[in-house]
Amino acid sequence: MSKRDWLLIAIGSYIEPIQLQKTLFKFAKEAGAPVSERYRFIAYNWGPCSTQIYKDLEQVREEGLVEFVRTGRGWSAYRLTEAGEEAVRRLRNEASGALLQRLDEIKNWVAERPFGKLLRDVYAEYPRYATRSLFEK
Repeated sequence: MSKRDWLLIAIGSYIEPIQLQKTLFKFAKEAGAPVSERYRFIAYNWGPCSTQIYKDLEQVREEGLVEFVRTGRGWSAYRLTEAGEEAVRRLRNEASGALLQRLDEIKNWVAERPFGKLLRDVYAEYPRYATRSLFEK
C-alpha cells in the first residue's frame, strides 16, 4: 500500500479538507503503518498539515478517481468517483486488516467532531502541532 492508497480509502463518499488532513495525521501517528505508507506533517494554520496530500489529491482527480465538490464555504470537499469507488474496493481487499480497521476508527472519530472540537482534541493530544495555528481555543 502507498500513502495515496490510504488517502483514497480515507476519502470515502465525502470528506472535508480538515477532516482528511486530521484523519491521515492520526493514521500516521497512531496506526503503526510503515513509514512509506504515512504522510509527513508539519505544524500549520489549522494544526498538522501535509502539503503532499494536496498534491496527491490533484493527481487522483486528474486520474478520475476523486472529484472536488464545492461547499459554498470557500473550499472544496472530496468524494470518490465511480472509478475511485472501484479502486477503493480493490484496495480494501489488499490492505492490512488491522490498519484498515484503525483507519476506519480514526475516520469515524474525526467525522463525529465539529471543526472546533476536532482541532481542540487534536491539539490536546499533539500540542506541538498547534504552535502555528490560527484557531483560537
